Amino acid sequence: MPFRRTLTALLAAVTAVVVVAPPASAAIPGDELVLSSPAGPSSYVSRVNSASCPAGKQLIGAFAYARGARRDVLITALIPSATSVVALAQEDQDGTDAEWSLIVEAMCALPVPGHTVVQSSSDATSANKQVRATCPAGKKLLASGWNTQGAGQVHVNQVAQAPDLTSVAVTGMEDPDGYGGTWRLTTYAVCSDPLPGQELRTATSPVNQWDKWFDVRCDSDQRRLSAGWSFIGAAGVTPAGQVLPNIWATGTSWYELDVWEDDDGFAHEWYAIGRVVCVDR
Repeated sequence: MPFRRTLTALLAAVTAVVVVAPPASAAIPGDELVLSSPAGPSSYVSRVNSASCPAGKQLIGAFAYARGARRDVLITALIPSATSVVALAQEDQDGTDAEWSLIVEAMCALPVPGHTVVQSSSDATSANKQVRATCPAGKKLLASGWNTQGAGQVHVNQVAQAPDLTSVAVTGMEDPDGYGGTWRLTTYAVCSDPLPGQELRTATSPVNQWDKWFDVRCDSDQRRLSAGWSFIGAAGVTPAGQVLPNIWATGTSWYELDVWEDDDGFAHEWYAIGRVVCVDR
């Protein structure tokens, strides 16, 4: 089913129900975490979910993660707007009988100076792509997003925020047997004037042939706003379309990056870099 029709048909059933309030005084006024209800669980080829900020607040952070079928489900789109975020997850080419669900997070705040959403798109071809979205001069990156339009056969191999948080580059790579259709990659950047304590933190996994899971942390007095990652083959062989990232976002200042090899595995050593955008609470 085309992405837009899938999105329109399923969004009507989505409602965000959990709100985590900020402390009494905060560096980011009115910041709060809005967590969607799970879409699922069931075994279904694709699933849409969303989270929206309360009236009068703007989106400053976004996450999406699948639960279940960890080797078979891709987050193929994470699309932020000024006040909400929509995610699309799809089973990979082989599909799965396992049940799975999709959860979306929106970090919201009272209006911040210079808030804007920037997007940049590639041409529609059947080839691996990297697209960078750049914040306007003087602004810094808050949240990132993408849309691969690859029907579950295009993996997001990299979400690389620039160290100075002026841009984000997303890399989409077709799975090992390729994708016969043409597809377009769009990268999104949510930007604003610099916020207190705004910085990029990174963590790196061991180099080996195994699945990986490790924490990517802000300081305990900071908020995590968005995640990034890169998957790199130690022998120069990129695990293109053969590892699947997922997030366990249990704390508001950190998340666990889980990276699972797909059902066919990857026959070389590789490692993962995790990234997180942080701001003071």
